[in-house]
Amino acid sequence: MHLPLIRKPCVLPRRENDFDRYTPLAFDAMGCRFEILIDAERSSMDRGDCVAVCENLRDLVLDWHRRLSVFEPSSLASHINRAPANDPICVDEDMFALLTHCDQLRERTGGAFNIACGTLMMAHGFRNDTIEDLAGLDLSCAFELNRSDRTITKTDSRIGLDFGAIAKGFVLDLMRDELDDLGIEHAFIHGGTSSVLGIGDEKDGQPWSVLIDTGIEIRLNGFSMGVSELFGRSVQTDSVTSGHLMNPGSLAPATSNLSRVVCVHPSAAIADAYSTACSVSPLLIDQLGDESCTLVALREDNEPVFHDPLGVVCFKS
Repeated sequence: MHLPLIRKPCVLPRRENDFDRYTPLAFDAMGCRFEILIDAERSSMDRGDCVAVCENLRDLVLDWHRRLSVFEPSSLASHINRAPANDPICVDEDMFALLTHCDQLRERTGGAFNIACGTLMMAHGFRNDTIEDLAGLDLSCAFELNRSDRTITKTDSRIGLDFGAIAKGFVLDLMRDELDDLGIEHAFIHGGTSSVLGIGDEKDGQPWSVLIDTGIEIRLNGFSMGVSELFGRSVQTDSVTSGHLMNPGSLAPATSNLSRVVCVHPSAAIADAYSTACSVSPLLIDQLGDESCTLVALREDNEPVFHDPLGVVCFKS
């Protein structure tokens, strides 16, 4: 089974007899289409229980969509974004854990991954709300976290958080935990084809496989994959086209010669964050490639650059 190339809405159609084996569920959340496949044939649960599991996973994603969406005025993310500087906002334990993880990933990527880039999304035409003046803005210290009070405090009223670069991977990790607790060993989940999780393997022991470009396949044996593109979304101003990925250092849309970066990692959240960070700062590819993750960088009309310590990259003729 293959995902199509990025930008397609969902996985390719499967043979009818696949549905005798797999329990599928598709739904819309986080600005994309999620699909879940559970291998019911190799599960200790009956098909009805597998359907219930899929529905519970859907509800988990929708719950986090409501918390993290900057387009939902009632979301916790929107509440934080509306808060003035130096006003502590109390959050629940799960949200605080996510904020802490995001801040750690910011440090690990030298600032290339930064959820405070929502500020720049507003400044460069990707949001209805706009910011005209970025003078003096420092996204390296956009907010402070207080563990004892479980609060987040923005250091500048202009700061706007955006979880788009990690939200799907984050919920895929939560879904994996749920499936592990239930003893489900073979499943495949993706959010919009750019955040993908393969648990166990496909039927006949074949790995879950994802096509990331013509002739380049990723085999996900228990790993997650994140995909980032500079121009996955874009806006045009004065004949200049800007991509949706922002550079926290320059406070401007990121620019590079990479068309797509793919990261494979045991954690879907880290895969998402690393793929974004490497798209913003391509020099990170060599640095992060020393970690236990696979990185593939694609340039238009050039050979791919990749580090593959996980051994998941397969070239097809």
